[in-house]
Amino acid sequence: MIYLAAPSTPPEWTHEALVEGVLHGRDTRLRARLVRGLLTPLAWLHQIGLETYLLPYRMGLRRRCRLRHADGRPVRVVSIGNLASGGTGKTPMAALVARRLGEEAKCRVVVLSRGHGGTGDREGDGAPRIVSDGARMLLGPDEAGDEPVLLAQLLPGVPVIIGRDRRRSGRLAVQRFAPDVIVLDDALQFWQLERDLDIVLLDARRPFDNGHVLPRGLLREPPRHLKRAHVVVLTRADRVAPSELEETRRRIARIAPQAEVFTATHAPTAWVRLRDNALLPLDALRERDVSVFAGIADFDSFVHSVEALGARTVVLRRFGDHHVYEADELASVAEKAAGLDAVVTTEKDAVKVAPLWPSNETAPPLLLALRIALKLDDTPRLMRRLRAVAGRRRSPPPAP
Repeated sequence: MIYLAAPSTPPEWTHEALVEGVLHGRDTRLRARLVRGLLTPLAWLHQIGLETYLLPYRMGLRRRCRLRHADGRPVRVVSIGNLASGGTGKTPMAALVARRLGEEAKCRVVVLSRGHGGTGDREGDGAPRIVSDGARMLLGPDEAGDEPVLLAQLLPGVPVIIGRDRRRSGRLAVQRFAPDVIVLDDALQFWQLERDLDIVLLDARRPFDNGHVLPRGLLREPPRHLKRAHVVVLTRADRVAPSELEETRRRIARIAPQAEVFTATHAPTAWVRLRDNALLPLDALRERDVSVFAGIADFDSFVHSVEALGARTVVLRRFGDHHVYEADELASVAEKAAGLDAVVTTEKDAVKVAPLWPSNETAPPLLLALRIALKLDDTPRLMRRLRAVAGRRRSPPPAP
């Protein structure tokens, strides 16, 4: 197997070396110990700043914004988020919740996302923008970021709006689409907007990372903040022993006794052939030699999913999370994969890669994206909770 790191990244500063070695303590050399020592007081400052920011809300001196229709009725809001930085499956969970609310609860749903990685997030003023009105795609991944475009593709009929301030994007959603329920993608840390249900995802393999907040660990908030969750979903539950899973359940029960706990797995559903969006069966690459590349937080889990489907991963290339691809980078990926049966990536990457993928004769014969969905242990129980939040009152139809 050939593992291609970013050309300018020294091996000791790769993602694995920094996270596993430095933050999680596997590197016992003096240099790593000194870095951990320097990061610890910065983490204390992070936590002090966070608690200071949240104190006025907890004391009732500041209130969260409640989205309402013109007649004063509240709009129901469901938030999907996590405690730690990195991939726990928030986007697949947001898609699952939005789809189920629309198809089974018969609700009008709008999804709000920050639009991380798009030009609006990097350079704009944060003003809300409509990625999809449910019928047409209005923004591409360069403008909106990869996750909102992927959500729009996965949720036909569901409007998707981006914006840093979910209050502003929420008001736009109410004005334009009169939703019954708004689903917030990656919004646990957006404290300013009132929500009716907080769904928090934890990676079962390391639910509370190393226990430290950024930058000493990967936690955005300390573990005790899980107490505001209404629902906790332990993702990748199939990757840990039952005894570990049970211990995590007990810890969650101590921190958030009111929360309902679910387990979930990342379940591949199909290969998507990007040249024509055709769906291929999961055994299409069994015993085939492939190149794997992606710009996601948990690259190793994606490689594991590809290998679990029987593919032989010959060349691996990791890019940074939400990486903005250049044509020459993709040409290099294609060149390194010459002679292999396929090049595979994630659906999140595919929305950015497909327009830039080389079309000359030397390109590999197949460029595929692996479609992955979250499979819950008890979807009917979650639906009961979602229906209770959505209620039975329906909104008036949106103005033309």
